[in-house]
Amino acid sequence: MNNVEPLHAWINQVFDHPVADPPWYYSRATSADTEEWSEAPDNSPEQIAETFEHAGKLLLRFSDEQLNQGFWHLFYHVEPCFMGTLLDVKILLVSRLRALRSFVPLFEQVMAARCSSHLSHLDEKGANVLNSACYMWFDELLDRFHPHRLVQAQLDVELVVTLRAILAIPHDACRESALHGIGHWVGCYSQLADVLDQFLASTPGLRPELVTYAEHARAGKVF
Repeated sequence: MNNVEPLHAWINQVFDHPVADPPWYYSRATSADTEEWSEAPDNSPEQIAETFEHAGKLLLRFSDEQLNQGFWHLFYHVEPCFMGTLLDVKILLVSRLRALRSFVPLFEQVMAARCSSHLSHLDEKGANVLNSACYMWFDELLDRFHPHRLVQAQLDVELVVTLRAILAIPHDACRESALHGIGHWVGCYSQLADVLDQFLASTPGLRPELVTYAEHARAGKVF
């Protein structure tokens, strides 16, 4: 694995913090710390990709609570804006595409392994804390991956491929996350309706609540 030390420094920057309420990155002191991150933004997509592609190993030492707060930190709109680099046209497209594709192994290795099967859109009680970030993954990214900003066709297409792949993971929390994202995007990309139809036709035994949610997603009626 290349650049092991910088990679682990990035992982620590995002995840290696005590769990707190409010989260560590909300505090003024920590905000000052995050601004001191000195590595070039050009490296962020590769660090995201390398971490997520090997997430089962690299993130093993963190608790579910730490991972959840770390993922929300990636969503949170403060500097350094790691996820925002995926839309930075000054950074090589191949690196940004790799980062987007890496969402799939992250969901396979971490979300499917750690999340419970509770459905977050129904606020089912007893869910694992990590279900929060899993469910909101594509919703929170929408502010950055908005169709009007996502002007590069390859990145655009890759998002659809990524949603299809995560929907295929046999875990209800992962399926729900993908459906949530599809529901926000189906009005922009009609092929997502076909993705949903294929999913429903090829996945017997789904919980009725997930089938209903898929139908809502197809109509673009998710929140």
